[in-house]
Parts: sequence; structure tokens; C-alpha cells
Amino acid sequence: MARLARLKLSHHDTWYHLHSRIAGHRGEYVLDDELCRRRLIGIIEHYSSIYFCQVAALCVMGNHYHLVLRFEAEREVSRKELRVRAEVMYPGKAGLVRIEAWTDEDWEHYRHRLFDVSEYMRNVQAAFARWYNRAHDRRGRFWADRFKSVILGDARAVVDCVLYVELNPVRAGVVVRPEEWKGSSVYLRELGHDGWLLPLGDLLGIEDRDEAVVRLRALLYHRGAVPTKEGQARIPQEVLEQEAARGFEAPGAFRKRLAFFVDGLMVGTEGFIREQLAVLREEEYFRRRKNPISQLGGIHRSLREQRSHAIVF
Repeated sequence: MARLARLKLSHHDTWYHLHSRIAGHRGEYVLDDELCRRRLIGIIEHYSSIYFCQVAALCVMGNHYHLVLRFEAEREVSRKELRVRAEVMYPGKAGLVRIEAWTDEDWEHYRHRLFDVSEYMRNVQAAFARWYNRAHDRRGRFWADRFKSVILGDARAVVDCVLYVELNPVRAGVVVRPEEWKGSSVYLRELGHDGWLLPLGDLLGIEDRDEAVVRLRALLYHRGAVPTKEGQARIPQEVLEQEAARGFEAPGAFRKRLAFFVDGLMVGTEGFIREQLAVLREEEYFRRRKNPISQLGGIHRSLREQRSHAIVF
């Protein structure tokens, strides 16, 4: 029997809960690898800047990931804006040649595509699968079946779904506090790397960002302390009480930034880091273009491990 067409709404802004699982063997947790997790989040961020959508929450687990996002209602878009987005999607000289050859019909097709959640997910998942297969000399499909989607009909459903997504690592028993999971949007928000995400104020109806962060943490801890099914992991009562006593203030950013003492290749003054960086680049040991990273308000500088955030297709 032919499968049903995916339910999508284009005449007004629409919230979706999206979920996809890898095609690996049971017990295979490919996405637990930090490089893979960062790569997938980077690809999600990349395509969210192209499509007319905003991500409110995400969580990348070992063998699956969740997204809660809002797609804008389809509307007319200027050719200038479409071109800006097309040049991000198809970078470089080859991309420019491709774009210059587009007809009016091609531009209309592209405009329509940027409001389509299926096209967005196709790009995200295909980009990650290509990268992973190429990096690991692997063949075959990476994702199992097609992604699942649920339309969220009102603000309460959206917030409840965000809590469900952010609490995935807690329910799986891999962390006690939801913000400790590096593959989650609440981790990114506490670290201050949430500029590309939907502002919490828009999600919770609270203008002040700090108040919105406190509100989200309170909701997460109270919800996470109550199991939703028998045998499910939860936030311990004593942890809930500790956070409640602190007023659910977020301490995470400073604590997380101290990780450079463990994760960094080097820590020291800016002069020291730049001097060593020049030597490493000359020896082709370290080719990353990033400058030394400011830590603790500029007290230290650090050099992170060699890795690539670039999205190359």
C-alpha cells in the first residue's frame, strides 16, 4: 500500500516536532561521538539560516535526534532575498554559475521550496549522511525510514513538546540535569550559543531573556522530576530542591567555559597562543583558521582541538 503523504500546512505559521533515527544496528550510537553531534547541529543551524524557519529546541541523542521548529506561512519573497539564501545554499563559483542559469520558473520553485519542511529535512539529513559516509569510508543509507513529524497546534503543545525534547537525556539516564547534555538546545542557550535559535521570549511570552531562562529551567526541572512511565529515569528530588533554592538561576555558562582547561590544546596569554599557533600552522599540524579563544572575560586565551565546522557539499 502506498504510504500517506506527509501532513503539512502552508497557509499559516506551523510548528512541527520532527524526529529521525539512524539505520544502524540496535545498540549502535553513532551520534554519541562529539564530532558527529557537532556536525549535525552545525548542519541544522546552516539550513535554518536558509529556510524560512526557526528552531525552538533540539536534542541529538546516540541514535536519533529531535527538532521543534516553526515554519513561516508561505508568502512572496523578493528576488534579492532569495538570491542571498541561494548563494548560502550553493556557495562558490559553481554555485554562482548554477544560480545565474535559473529561469523565473526556477526561482519560483526555489521560493516554494524554502517554506517546505520536507525539503528542509531532506537537505539536513542528506548533508549529514554524505559527510558521515565520506568521513568513515562508508556506503549505504544512514537514516532509517523517513523522518517522523507531528504538527503542534497551540502554544501549550509547543512548550510541552520542547520540555519533552530537552528532557530526553534525563529520561535516558545519561545526565541528571538537562543542561549538561552537549547535544541539546538548553546547553547551547546556557553557553550563549543560541543566537540562531528562536528567542526564549518568543517561546514563553517573556520579554526579559534572563527571566525566560529561569522560567524554562523551572519548567524542565519540575517536569523532569516526575517520571511519565514506570521505570523511567528522572531528576532526583534533592537536585530539584537545590535548583529551586537557587531560584533556578542558570550557573552553567561559567562552569562550562572552565572546560577549556580540559578540552583545550593550550591555555595561556594571547601572545603565547599566537606564537605557538604560528609554529603549528607552519608545521601543518594545525590548519584551523580560528584565532585564540577568549576565556573568562579575556583573562586567558585557549586553542581548541583541530576540527571543522564548515559545511561543505
